[in-house]
Amino acid sequence: MSMQIESLRQVHFTGIGGINMSGVAKLLVRAGVRVSGSDAARSEATKELEALGVPVSIGHDAKHVPADCDLLIYSSAVPEKNPERLEARTRGIRELTNFEFLGHWTAGKRTVLVTGTHGKSTTTSLAGLLFVAAHQDPTVIVGSRVPGFPDGNVRFGNSDLVVIEGDEYAKHFLEFRPSAVILNNIELDHTDIFPDLAAIMDAFHEMLDRVVDGGLVIANADDPNVQTLIGRARGSLDERGIRIRTFGFGSHANYQIKDHLSRTGEQVFALRDEQGKTVRFRLHVPGRMNVMNAAAAAALCASTGLLLQELVESVAEFNGIWRRFEKISDKNGIIVVSDYGHHPTAVAATLEAAKSFYQGKRIVLAFQPHHRNRTKHLFDAFVPSFDRADALLLVEIYDVAGRDNAEDTDISSRDLQDAIVRRDSERAVSRSVEYAPNPDEALAVLKRWAREGDVVIVMGAGDVYQIANKII
Repeated sequence: MSMQIESLRQVHFTGIGGINMSGVAKLLVRAGVRVSGSDAARSEATKELEALGVPVSIGHDAKHVPADCDLLIYSSAVPEKNPERLEARTRGIRELTNFEFLGHWTAGKRTVLVTGTHGKSTTTSLAGLLFVAAHQDPTVIVGSRVPGFPDGNVRFGNSDLVVIEGDEYAKHFLEFRPSAVILNNIELDHTDIFPDLAAIMDAFHEMLDRVVDGGLVIANADDPNVQTLIGRARGSLDERGIRIRTFGFGSHANYQIKDHLSRTGEQVFALRDEQGKTVRFRLHVPGRMNVMNAAAAAALCASTGLLLQELVESVAEFNGIWRRFEKISDKNGIIVVSDYGHHPTAVAATLEAAKSFYQGKRIVLAFQPHHRNRTKHLFDAFVPSFDRADALLLVEIYDVAGRDNAEDTDISSRDLQDAIVRRDSERAVSRSVEYAPNPDEALAVLKRWAREGDVVIVMGAGDVYQIANKII
């Protein structure tokens, strides 16, 4: 069922400070809908919304729901017994999660869904910016903030093209009927939702079943789990006339990455298209993973009729997004970077990227694990993921309300510290590996450690990013 924004008068958001929730709220504001909201605490997102004229209440209370409210949108982290949700039910006000709303709103539109365990935000941003440069005027909704988008995490376009970051957590991406999908990569994550890799693979398979007939799938040719999934789904996709195009470093990819070189301050690579024509690109964000993200976005655009040559300038102009290897400062000879990485693969890839992009510099990493369940279930993968850091500070785990079980409380960042120190001893590696009970204590350690020539990376999906601009 399609939902027209024009039919809405007053919408209330419970948990409005979330990155996707705030994006949907801004989308409605720009469309002329009256919006109100509440959240547990003030944040950058709530301040942005208040600057747009959105009244935001701190704390949850039935009285916050406006008298003329005709839709309540709530975060999936908000329980059924939340007083605002109970009030909506009492008054017969329709309730939707933010992703349910977006699923309704995008019905009938040309929706591009960017999915995968890693790289969704960067790839969504790049794809959106490439379509903007090509005068496609898309609406783009991303789980970060994009320089160049006036509203940061959302761009409100006037065409029927919508580019959305598709979140696999709680299977949110199943709310959509996309005309095109990017499959970046698949790994076990969100272990509070998916007990094993097979479960998350099944969710991605369900997502492919929702691609509209005659649609498009852009798949990572180098990721074995993605290729296994495509193998399972190919028969059904072919029957429904869905095109499959691949990208990657392998020669079997439809869009092959060639001649990749990483050097201080930039990466260069070539992309060969399906006709065998090769176009050279420059990218000013680090890491092999970002070359893959750029290739995915370019393959998508090329598969929808744009020419690769038309994309070169926009890729070169891309300087990254909020908390994705975001350079916070470069003072006193010390570079400070903020990054959202919270999975072992992302940690290792980011450290490798830093080593190649900032050759010869000492890499200092402060890492805050994101919720205990993930830390416990991926513990053995986390330990070696920090190998490339020259100095390592482990901040106590960020607790996520409602996502940890009682049996998860026995895990701590101190356990990671102990295991990493043992691994360093076995590897005959000598480096500082310390523990901090909270971000404030971590800041004191980083101020003590940082010296000229360092690259200091503050990494995690919790609140540790708030100290990044205080180090220098």
